[in-house]
Amino acid sequence: MRRNSWHSIPPVLAILPILLFWGCQRTKPSRSEEPIRIGAILPLTGESARYGQYIREGIDLAVAEINTDHGINGRPLTIIYEDDAAQPRLAASAMTKLAEIDHVPVVIGSWASGCVLAEAPIAEKMKVVVMAIAISPKITAAGDYIFRIQPSATSYINALVPYLVHKVGVRKLAVLYVNNDFGLSQAADIREQFEAQGGTIVFAKGFPSGTADFRTEIAELRKANPDAVFVPAYTEIASFLKQAREMGLSTRFVASVPFENPDILKLAGSAAEGVIYPYHYCSGPANDLDKGFRIEFAKRYGKEPDGFAALAYDAVRIIGSSLKAVGTDPDRIKAALYATHDFPGVTGKTSFDSNGDVIKPIIIKTVVDGQFVDLPSGGGTSAQALGNQQAD
Repeated sequence: MRRNSWHSIPPVLAILPILLFWGCQRTKPSRSEEPIRIGAILPLTGESARYGQYIREGIDLAVAEINTDHGINGRPLTIIYEDDAAQPRLAASAMTKLAEIDHVPVVIGSWASGCVLAEAPIAEKMKVVVMAIAISPKITAAGDYIFRIQPSATSYINALVPYLVHKVGVRKLAVLYVNNDFGLSQAADIREQFEAQGGTIVFAKGFPSGTADFRTEIAELRKANPDAVFVPAYTEIASFLKQAREMGLSTRFVASVPFENPDILKLAGSAAEGVIYPYHYCSGPANDLDKGFRIEFAKRYGKEPDGFAALAYDAVRIIGSSLKAVGTDPDRIKAALYATHDFPGVTGKTSFDSNGDVIKPIIIKTVVDGQFVDLPSGGGTSAQALGNQQAD
């Protein structure tokens, strides 16, 4: 008679299922060890990929430091990256995936304003907190869950216009802008602020994203004879500056935030000298935190951080602080962010207003000898120096 009892099984085989069960139980992380996952929607491919890479570098450094320091209450922080290639359609799809499939409580990004505006309705419906790195004024009213770590276009223009009028002496301004949410908002804001300061807009024209030939616009600008030309654009400004110099357009040139991009300096060469622009990150360390950040960034990436990496680093630190304090419930995270006041960061102290817009200082910068440098906030010396550079 064949026996099929437990006692007939060899001892090693008998305990094998127990060992396997025990091993599975040991390797499965407990709730307190599971990662906290948040999303990031960035332009990681396409014409704007450079900016997305800057932001990712800042995010990854902050996450690494948080996890080295025991994570979020003992749980590691991880990022689920999605690429929107700066296209609103892709950003909306990425937000839907992060909200409905990954169930993240927070999403960082995007960088392109149009992408943030495409994400916002989905984030509001699904109750996902968004921390944008974009500047369109439309984002202010995009929703209760929508925050941004980057100042709005209006904030940059509010700092830029008084400098142009009172320090540089610009009275007649031309505006040549990329024809998208970013460029249109910058053009509208500077018109309103410049005219309120007693100045005159003598030329305003948009151009498609990716434009490389500006000879027609430069000929029109020469006829308009402005004191300065404001060009809110991306890397297109490099072609414009080179062609303007080649065609003998002698005036001051003013840019917007994306101008601080090493690729633009490489493409424009000496034609970038003396360009004025508003920014949110100093050329040298602003505080001890910033000094340490620059050191660690250089160790990790072998280069200096840019202003978008710095903003992203601060964003993760602020989000991490909120997660530690209130957990992963989006409504509690949202309340913690609204309550954030003077959070110490590498880009200075950070607060959020009742619309989720960041309150942060703006500085004015320029290019000298192929380097991005800060301009003094007062006095006539820097204006005179800029005049001399433009005349060279």
